[in-house]
Amino acid sequence: MDVILKIAQLVLTLFNIIIILYGFYIFLTKPRTTLEKRVQALEIKMAEVEKSLLKGNDHFRSQDETLEVLIRSTLALIEFEVQYCITENKPISDDLKKVKEDLHIYLSHKN
Repeated sequence: MDVILKIAQLVLTLFNIIIILYGFYIFLTKPRTTLEKRVQALEIKMAEVEKSLLKGNDHFRSQDETLEVLIRSTLALIEFEVQYCITENKPISDDLKKVKEDLHIYLSHKN
């Protein structure tokens, strides 16, 4: 009976040592696991930011294309009005000349 008691005591002591070592291991690895979780959260956030930026760039690209079409249309209308004045032998207004010149200046500086 004494032998069984000593063996049980030895087994319990070994289990206690194993539990203490496991607790110590968890304690030592806690900063690493915390950092891994934080890095993973930041990577997810970064992916969301990049996705948002790409979406915003597409939106601005679309606006640029729309603006370009509007500028070309305005230029075509100005050219049409100038041509109409020439064919009808009417004077071209100073405002129309200025607007045409301003638009050409804007387009030459834009590119």
